[in-house]
Amino acid sequence: MDKKKTLKKPKQQLKKSMVVNGIRLQTHDPIAIFKRHKEIKKALSEALIEGDKEAFVEILSGYVRAHNILEVCRRTGLSRTVVYEAISEGGNPSLDTLCKIMVSFEKAA
Repeated sequence: MDKKKTLKKPKQQLKKSMVVNGIRLQTHDPIAIFKRHKEIKKALSEALIEGDKEAFVEILSGYVRAHNILEVCRRTGLSRTVVYEAISEGGNPSLDTLCKIMVSFEKAA
C-alpha cells in the first residue's frame, strides 16, 4: 500500500514588531531575559541576600532551562538527575552543585 501524501502548512514566522493604531508593538520573548548573564547574576545574588530560597531556585531553573539542561550538564560535569533535582520546585541543591552551575555562567558568556 502506498503512503498518502499530506500537505504541510508552512510555519508562520512571528514579526519582530508591528504598528497597531500608531503604536509600535514588539514580540515578547520570555526566555530572552535568561540570556543576559549580568542581570541573572544580580537577581540571584539579591535573592540570596534577602534569603528568598524559592526565588533563587526559580531564577536558577529559568536560566538552566533557557540554556538547555544538557548543555549546562556538559559544562558543569553534573549528571542530568543532579541538575533536575537542583532546579525542581522542592529542590535543595548543595553548595557544590550551586557553585558549579554558577561557574557555568562564565563559560556560557
